[in-house]
Amino acid sequence: MLDFDQVQTALENLGATADAAESHGTLCALLLEDALHATWLSHTLEQLPDEGNVLAGEQLAVLEQLYRLTREQLSNEDLNLELLLPDESYDFGMRLLGLANWCQGFLYGVGVTGLAGNDRLDDEGRECLSDLLEISKLSHDEESSDEAELQFTEIAEHMRVATLLLYQTLNPITPASTVH
Repeated sequence: MLDFDQVQTALENLGATADAAESHGTLCALLLEDALHATWLSHTLEQLPDEGNVLAGEQLAVLEQLYRLTREQLSNEDLNLELLLPDESYDFGMRLLGLANWCQGFLYGVGVTGLAGNDRLDDEGRECLSDLLEISKLSHDEESSDEAELQFTEIAEHMRVATLLLYQTLNPITPASTVH
């Protein structure tokens, strides 16, 4: 997986208004409906750079790599989705803000796709969206402690599992037929 700083730098260089966590949340939600890379970019960047801009091309390649990796992780039976969040090198408040921003991005993507009112979502799916809404309201002024770190890890894992559950609900994996 690309690291947070790599994606953050690419987004900043391309003039994005959302940070890497929020952008990744939006991407995950858009992929629930199998959105194209260009669709995600249109919701992430104010405008696409000129094709001849080599530096922008390098930054766009980072975003394309993130798109491909995330798409693969969501559709993989191994359930190995990695959320793009600030790592332990960031202060705890910034990491909490990353959780909230990721959820805000995800909810934005859900809104764009119209999934919130979708009949394809069962009660469990709606509960996942409700949980992500609550996480999006996290305060980022909490002090780091062993208990807070444990809660952070549990919340991030809950977000990851909720995303995978929503993806599976909307895109059921059909087992490959066996040949006898």
